[in-house]
This record gives sequence, structure tokens and C-alpha cells, in this order.
Amino acid sequence: MSVSPSLRLSQRQRLALTPSMRQSLACLQMSADTLREEIAREAADNPFLEVIEAGPGRRPAFDVPLDQHAAPVGLYQSLAQQIGTQRLDPLTEAAALVLAAELREDGYLDEGLEEIARACSIPAQIAERALDALQRCDPPGVGARSLAECLELQLADKGIDRALARRCIARIDRFAEGAWPSLARHLALTLAEVQRIAAVLRTLTPAPVQADDAPVTFRTPDLIAETGTGGTASVRINPAALPTLRLAHADAGAVTGEGLRSLFQRAGMLIDSVAQRQATLLRIARHIVAAQNAFFQDDARALVPAIRRDAALALGMHPSTLGRAIRDKSLVFQGRVHPLSFFFQTALPGPDGAISAFEVQRRLQALILAEDPDLPLADDDIAAQLRKEGVDIARRTVAKYRKCLRIPSSFERRRRRAYGRPAPL
Repeated sequence: MSVSPSLRLSQRQRLALTPSMRQSLACLQMSADTLREEIAREAADNPFLEVIEAGPGRRPAFDVPLDQHAAPVGLYQSLAQQIGTQRLDPLTEAAALVLAAELREDGYLDEGLEEIARACSIPAQIAERALDALQRCDPPGVGARSLAECLELQLADKGIDRALARRCIARIDRFAEGAWPSLARHLALTLAEVQRIAAVLRTLTPAPVQADDAPVTFRTPDLIAETGTGGTASVRINPAALPTLRLAHADAGAVTGEGLRSLFQRAGMLIDSVAQRQATLLRIARHIVAAQNAFFQDDARALVPAIRRDAALALGMHPSTLGRAIRDKSLVFQGRVHPLSFFFQTALPGPDGAISAFEVQRRLQALILAEDPDLPLADDDIAAQLRKEGVDIARRTVAKYRKCLRIPSSFERRRRRAYGRPAPL
């Protein structure tokens, strides 16, 4: 058999991204704070880029003075944002903000809860609920009053049942010794489960906020939604999120020299990319406000299911572009900051058609609030009750939503109530 060389010609189509397109995609993906840093770096080296900051009279309504708080400003801002999204009653929300202000720089609550409640005239039950709201926030372990509680909160954040997490922390010395058979016996777990928890324990930190970590930061909302006198919601770009950019000192015809032309082009590309980013975000936000109109009429229960693919089709953009655009972006409405991803809810079959995951979670929470303290509802019971209400849901989905809401299992709720502590809701 002889082998003879052959030559094959083939044609392939590839999408080649221009430098301008690559920059536009990069800007679209960045959060406002990251993009602001990128703009500052470019402006420091580029004489053709002029940066105009928003004046002092253009501070957004959600930006409150924080100089009276003991906690680091960045940490407090981040926690205030997260507390605001939990839809607490006003007293609990105010108490949670008080506790956030009392945190040490490492995220621990140094002062006793009873002392803070007494000093601020906060009822004990409200203080407990406020502490639970604070401890649901990131970073995991924030608001802990001891190392054991900090580690327990971190374990719970990684999906381990709170009651089991507490038992594991109580035997942490045995974990350090690698006493797997003894631990498996005492915890009623398999060897594999014990070793999995041991691996998780090795990832925990002794403090929620490490001294050598980058400071916890508050992400500036990109958009502001408002309800007008007629009840119609509108949305606009947050003027404080990014500075205004413009070309300075020259026009294209006046720039000579290869180096200067390159700087001039870079400045122009960045200005165009930022403008395109803002226009894209505004288009998406207007679509959200129209699709979720009832939500912006102050009816959180009316949040409707929305799929990113459908939104992308309506906006005439690729789903991946929409994904890039909403990543790390947020919208402030009535003082509360919502990630744009919040408005794209999973749909579940409901009594009157599709129902949003947010509404299902709200109903789940209401069922647990109304349960008999001595007979807390198991996940199977909750699933059965929701199915009676016309919501087609599996037990594992109930468990997932319960964990997302940081609500403990029925066993843990029974245990907490037996010891006189309200279950976190």
C-alpha cells in the first residue's frame, strides 16, 4: 500500500472581535465600581481623557452619612444593603442596622446582645430577629459572638444543617485529631460524610473579615427606579455611579505622532464603550420595569416569573450579552438595592398559571411563621401544603428554598424553641 500526500482546502468562518468590540464587552461586564477604577487608571496616563465627577448636590438618596458608625464604612454599607433586601419589618430592620454599626472590624459582635438591646430600648424578641437577619448576610459568620458561633455560621452557609454544624463545632478537637470512626458514631454519620465535613472545616476562617483581606465594599447601584405621581414607574442611570467622560484638548485632525494618536483613539474607544454600556443597562432596566410593573407599585408579591432567554429575545440581544450586562449590576428602588438578577425569577406551576420562585419562598416563609411551635412543619409537610394551594413543588425544592432563606430544619426550629430562642425567619 502506498501513501501519497494530499492537500485539503477548507473554509471556516470565525468572528474576529475588534479592539473596540472587546473593550465594549469588557465594560459591559464590569460593575460600576470596577469600571470607575479602570477609568481612573486610564485617565492617569491619557491626557485626552477628561473625567467630570458628579457634583455634591447629586448624591443619591440611598447614600446616608455613616461617620457616626463604629464598624468600617465599607462593611456597614454592604450589610445595610443586604439587610434592606430581606424585607424585614421596620423595627427589625432598624435594630439590625444598629447591630451592624456595633460590629468590630473583624465582623464580630463584641457587645452582648442584651446590653445593646437595653441601651437602645430594643425589645428582646426584636433584637433576636435582628441578630438573625444580620447573621444571614455576607461574609459568612458576620455578627458572630464567639469563635464557635462564627464557625457554625460558616458551616451552615456551606449547606450543612445548623444543628449538625453546632454538634460538629462542639467536637472540633476530634476533627483535628482525625478521629473519623468516633465522630461518625457520635454524629450518626457515615465515614464519608464525616470526612466531607472535615474538608469543609479546613476552609473556614477564624473571623468573618480578615485583617489581610480586601475590605468589604458596597457596590454602587447603576440604576435608580422611581414611582411618579401617577403611579407609573420610571428608571434612570444613577449619576453617582460613574463620572462623565469626554475628549479633551484636541480633535482627531490636530493629533500628530503615533503615540499621541494611539492615546487619542484609546480615550475615544473608552468613552464610546461606557456610553454603550449605560445605554444597554438602561434598555434592560426599562424592560424590567415594564415587565415587573406591579412590583414597582409596591407589591412585592406581584413579582412575575421572567426568563433571561425571553428577555434577551425581546430586547434583540444574545442571552450571553444579557448575562454579562446584569452581572454585578443593581437597581435601587425606595431605598432598597436589588441585583438585576433578582428580577429574573424561576417559574413554577401555580394555581393561576406560572408563579415566581420569590412568591413561593414568601408563601413558604408564611407557613413556617404560622406553624405550631411544638409541631414545626417538615419539608414534606410544607410541600404538601403548597401543593394544596396549587403550587406544584417537590420536597427537595422546598428544602432548597428554605436553605436560601436561611431557615433551619424542623428539628433545629423545635430545638431552638425548646431553649427559648426564636427560629430565624
